[in-house]
Amino acid sequence: MKKSNYALLVLAIAGLNTVSPAFAQERQREVSYSDLDLSTEAGQAQFKKRILRAVRNVCALPPAKTASEHADQAACETNAKLSAMRTAGKVIARYGSSVKVALD
Repeated sequence: MKKSNYALLVLAIAGLNTVSPAFAQERQREVSYSDLDLSTEAGQAQFKKRILRAVRNVCALPPAKTASEHADQAACETNAKLSAMRTAGKVIARYGSSVKVALD
């Protein structure tokens, strides 16, 4: 199967629970999958790992210091993961295989 040269964009909008200016911003990371065969479970698993790593990175800055910032960071991760996995499912579906990107 031909591999794609595209990347999925992980987008996080922070500032959900607090008015902290540091968290009230939009951040994003690209997750490349051009080197993966998304028609296989192994390729899908690697894609999912990359997405989860990007979600953690995009939501971890700046580092949370207060309880409110920790809650904001957790909400950021939840929302970014849901959005990214939904998009990943659509990307994988283009390869005609079953989607294996359920949230852990």
